[in-house]
Amino acid sequence: MSTLIQDTRTLSFEEIQPGQKVTVVKEITAEAVDKFAEVSGDDNPLHMDSAFAATTPFRRRVVHGVLLASYVSTLVGTRLPGPGSLWNQQSFRWKLPVFIGDRIEITLTVTHKSEGTRTVSVEVQAVNQDGKVVMDGEGAVTIPEVRRKAESTGPAERAAFVSGANTETGAQIVRALALAGMKVAACYASDAAQTEATCESIRGEGGKVIPVPADLSDPESLRSAFALVEQHFGADVNVLVNHAGYPLVPKELRSAGWNEIQGALDAELRATIECCNAVLPAMLARKWGVIVNTGSVFTDALPPLGFGMNIIGKAALKAYTRCLAAEVGPSGIRVNLVSTGFAETDFPAAGSDRVRKLQAMQTPLRRLATPEDIAGTVAYLCSDAAQFVTGADIPVCGGIAI
Repeated sequence: MSTLIQDTRTLSFEEIQPGQKVTVVKEITAEAVDKFAEVSGDDNPLHMDSAFAATTPFRRRVVHGVLLASYVSTLVGTRLPGPGSLWNQQSFRWKLPVFIGDRIEITLTVTHKSEGTRTVSVEVQAVNQDGKVVMDGEGAVTIPEVRRKAESTGPAERAAFVSGANTETGAQIVRALALAGMKVAACYASDAAQTEATCESIRGEGGKVIPVPADLSDPESLRSAFALVEQHFGADVNVLVNHAGYPLVPKELRSAGWNEIQGALDAELRATIECCNAVLPAMLARKWGVIVNTGSVFTDALPPLGFGMNIIGKAALKAYTRCLAAEVGPSGIRVNLVSTGFAETDFPAAGSDRVRKLQAMQTPLRRLATPEDIAGTVAYLCSDAAQFVTGADIPVCGGIAI
């Protein structure tokens, strides 16, 4: 079904559809013909000399055919497809002569649209005051994608949600984002008193932060958590840091049942997916947002024995990060991964002091990551300094993954 574009609003490429059409009516005047001849240099006496034209079968001046084509070009460049459009192919057929004083109605109709090449195919028909077709044709028009600056918001307009805020590293991430000027929700599943103390300390430094309890495995609990953030900050979450994960408890895979591995996947992947699904609708509507997940360099490096369940969960999280980044990138949403080796805070859970020293000696920088090291990289990815970084896996491991 054809749609006549009657208003003067310019359609975006996404709004243009086959069947849409636009029409212009032109009264052909001697002044228009004279100006066209002056610009083009076409002073053919059939167009310009009434005495000469009277000696021909036409008996009067014939209007330049390309003058009609120029009116079509005007439609293309100003109405449909509109500003920025460029002809890349055209073919016109002049059926009948047009004379000064004629009233010509020109209609341009979209017949096909190619998303991949951003090209629109059109048909053209020009009809005179007697209803006779004087010109028709077809062509192809390209609509170049306009380079645009990435949409963004200032730190004060960013509402961040950090899961796992009750851990040492999570607390430092909350601090880094809050002191960068963002409003931060520190999400925790346990250690309420510790998380509240962290928030109180950050508020004492001028940061805006609130503690938010949530069970990441419970969609209803998550909905309540995000509703609390919106109520307190007056804004949807547009920065999400998924730091909560599976406890670092050594266990060999050969003695782990499926339920335990499923638990690791739930803690690493399912919790992240639930949080992302909660914030993505608002991010997509706004066409801006930042998501940072925390992974492990051991998904690519030699995995330490006993931590297979953690690494399986992190490997799934890495795949999800890359796929989501590709999917939502066109909507202005950045998704990245910060991967660590063993950090200072992983001991004694990850092993003895001897193991800690051994890990440090195997690291080119001869130490393990601190919570501040990890938080600094997360803060960078949440800032405009990283506005062209997405789908990245940044190793914060002192070089152990080299």
